[in-house]
Amino acid sequence: LSPVGIAQSLTAESPFPLADTRWHPADASGKPYADVPAEIAAAASEVQKCLAVEAYRAAILLARSVIEAVAKGQGITTGKLVQKIDAMYDARLIREDVRDGAHEVRYLGNDMAYGDFVQPVCQEDAELVLALMDEVLEEVHQSPARVSRRRAARLAKVNRITQEEE
Repeated sequence: LSPVGIAQSLTAESPFPLADTRWHPADASGKPYADVPAEIAAAASEVQKCLAVEAYRAAILLARSVIEAVAKGQGITTGKLVQKIDAMYDARLIREDVRDGAHEVRYLGNDMAYGDFVQPVCQEDAELVLALMDEVLEEVHQSPARVSRRRAARLAKVNRITQEEE
C-alpha cells in the first residue's frame, strides 16, 4: 500500500483508527552543529536522537564520547578523559565552569561505559548531560567560528570603505 492507501485504510471504522495512533518517538531529529567538525557533529546530533527515543544511557555514553572526540580533535590525545578535559581547560579551550560540566558528563558517562547500571538514569539526567555536552561544543567550536565570521565581516566592511575612499 502507498502512504495514501494506508491512511485511507486507517479510518474510524478500522481496528486501527488514526485518532488513537501515537507515534514514537514524536520527533527523533537531531540538532545541527554547523561549526563543529562533521564526524563530531554527527555524533552530537545522535545524542539528541537517543534522548528522543528515551535511550538515556546511550545518550549519556555518546555525549561522553563526543567530549573525548572534541579533545582529540584539538590535538589532546594522551591520557584518560579526566586528563583530556583538564588539558582543554589548561589550553584555554574551555572555561572553568565548562570544564566542571564536562567532568559531570564524564562521571555519569563512566557509569555507562564501565557497566555500572545500579543507579537508574532518567530523562532529566540525560537532558542535563546533553546541555553540558552542548556547552563544550559551543566553547570549543561554535563560539570561535561565530566570532571569526563577525571579525571577517567587519574587516571586509573596513576594507570596502577604505577602497571607496581611495
